[in-house]
Amino acid sequence: DDRRDSDRYPEGASSSSMRDRRRSVLESRRHDWTQRSLKYYTTVSREQKRRNRGQLPPHASLDSPDDRARVEILARKHYFALRKIKSGQLGHAERIYRRIITELQAEASEEGGEHGKGGCDHANLAVSTLLLALLLQRRGDDKGARSAFLNFFRTAVIENDDPEKECACSAKVLQAYALFEMKKGNGRKSLEIVERAVRLDEELRPVLEWKQFRDVMEEVNNGRYYQRA
Repeated sequence: DDRRDSDRYPEGASSSSMRDRRRSVLESRRHDWTQRSLKYYTTVSREQKRRNRGQLPPHASLDSPDDRARVEILARKHYFALRKIKSGQLGHAERIYRRIITELQAEASEEGGEHGKGGCDHANLAVSTLLLALLLQRRGDDKGARSAFLNFFRTAVIENDDPEKECACSAKVLQAYALFEMKKGNGRKSLEIVERAVRLDEELRPVLEWKQFRDVMEEVNNGRYYQRA
């Protein structure tokens, strides 16, 4: 019996070693995925720019495990959507973005703000909305894209307690919304939206010098502007 036990021991040790190696590989892949996700999400959320301008809320230091976990989850979801887009699964990516937006809005309703006071209150919602709207335009779903923009406009501007509060994230979404409406021939509406964007982020003021906006401003000032039907 002792000999049989000793004969089985090397086999058991080998099996355990294989499990450890598999576990190590999985953990390494998970870590790599998380790091890629965080790098991507940091880029699309323009985090460094907001940090430099003092627009990150107090929780953005990620001192607590809950905050770090929350950001990692958001990052992984957005990176997963990106991978789906790159593999041509646009419908799946759209569902991911819509689910994220629904969760963020539900969370904001419960907490009385996206994640407490201070900084860009709608930063996470802005990222997801912009990515969704761009994806819908890519799919030729103009109605869906406009709906996504309007949903954000209501949340970040109309229902905002401080609609003039500087927020580069919200401003970027409004700029994209304005350009979308301009492409659809709604110049005056586009101008009104981009002026809102500039009030949220003065760095966007040069956008008002773009020819399409200057033309609309000139026609409005001269009383010659007619909105396309």
